[in-house]
Amino acid sequence: MKRNTFLLLMVTLLFAACTKKDVFVPFVADEILVKNFNFDNEPSVDTYKFYASMDQSTNTYVIQNIDSLPVGTDVTKLKAQFTPLNGVTVKVNGTLQASGVTENDFSTPVTYVVTSESGETQVIQVVVNVAKAKQEVSNYILVNGYLNEADFQAIATEFGTQTKKTTAVGVGVIVSYLNNTPENCLAQLNNYLNLSVKYNLPVRIKLDGEQWWDYRSDLWNWWDPGAPGYNPANKDNVEWADWTADAAVKIGWRNWGSQIRVKPMPNLMSTAYREACRTELIKLTDAIKTWQDALPEDKKFLFVGIVVGWESGIGVNNYYYPNGNDYLGQPESNDPKTGVTGGPPSRGLQTIGYAAAKTAGIASSGTLTEDMQVEVVRRHLEDLSKVVSERGITRDKIFTHCGGWFKGEKLFNAAINEYSCPGWSFYDSAVNPTLDEGVMNALKNSTAPYWSATEWSFAGDHTKDQWASALNLTLGPKTKYVCIYNWTDIAANRNALDAISELNK
Repeated sequence: MKRNTFLLLMVTLLFAACTKKDVFVPFVADEILVKNFNFDNEPSVDTYKFYASMDQSTNTYVIQNIDSLPVGTDVTKLKAQFTPLNGVTVKVNGTLQASGVTENDFSTPVTYVVTSESGETQVIQVVVNVAKAKQEVSNYILVNGYLNEADFQAIATEFGTQTKKTTAVGVGVIVSYLNNTPENCLAQLNNYLNLSVKYNLPVRIKLDGEQWWDYRSDLWNWWDPGAPGYNPANKDNVEWADWTADAAVKIGWRNWGSQIRVKPMPNLMSTAYREACRTELIKLTDAIKTWQDALPEDKKFLFVGIVVGWESGIGVNNYYYPNGNDYLGQPESNDPKTGVTGGPPSRGLQTIGYAAAKTAGIASSGTLTEDMQVEVVRRHLEDLSKVVSERGITRDKIFTHCGGWFKGEKLFNAAINEYSCPGWSFYDSAVNPTLDEGVMNALKNSTAPYWSATEWSFAGDHTKDQWASALNLTLGPKTKYVCIYNWTDIAANRNALDAISELNK
């Protein structure tokens, strides 16, 4: 049995438990004016060993238990025993202390002020460490955006502390790891993680290597020798409009509210592209894992998960017009404006995906089919999910984000793999995702513990009750989170804010 008479000489274990900020040094019994400080008459504490040390930065003696008491241990009315030297008085907050008689609340550190007959004063801080319970959150309501600290602060102010919530409110953030230097991407990620802890807001991190990869011209610039990254072999890293590299694309288009030009669609099966994704994904996932492991038990709920993919698909968020390369040297005003008008594989435009299908060994001639495109996306998301899983992130914390835009299309199924939980976007079906046949059919094939509404927008003018109903219908028994796009819109929508607050309990 362990006894709790406070040891006045440090042991190796104590040094191992200290951080650089908490330097403990040994001292001898003659230095302290109070002897035999203990809780021997307190059954909940008396089997735990305490250690004494000196905090030189504050000139305070610190006594604490290294092994925490069990979760829920009541330490609010403990009576400490001690033997003061002759003529020594002991006070807490000005109240004279009697050994074994005076009760104190040790749920926070208690400071004893010890004064000798000559007026010498010593400060002794007694810390009784009690293990904190892991907070169990059933699901999350997240708000998404490229958020700064002011946004974190505004969200925390609006919804208050997320401690002890069954449905917790948090944030969804994005790091596009091929769109900036690795150093800047890591700094961006660490900033988000630090803000999560500072404002006690759960965070879900989307690690994107698809939608924005402008920084990596060394992968996509195959046509312009006067620009950075030029290499004719980069034709293999972008999509093609036919089965040969002669049909490599130079440009793509995207419409997230209005059409814009984007870099060419990546060949999701390209060896160089996949290696670039893996390299950056490992760095960022390792940083997240280190952060997760360092969270105390009662803060573990802050880590919602990692998302790989971003509405992954071929020819939708990066589509290609017939003879699209011809527009690259023209004013953007000359670009076609029709956008996506149909289902796979062409989406009403020029079919792409040939490069990925050929690279993957799926086909090298004939008609490029919807099934071929789906298999490419499935392998892509599985590959990314596996990388994250191999870095120690558990399946319940890994989510895919797959596309799927037209009723009956097969792309919804590409979200399913053995390493992650599936996720999709909900716009038209945000009012009730269970009516989305593509998602519901795909879920029948999933063995994952959860799924997510990774991108969700309830467009239009709705009452608070309508918002609450839509969110409730989305947050089913296996829905880990709903991520609402975007915070800037939600912040100005009182009905939405009130509905979220109503469910945040």
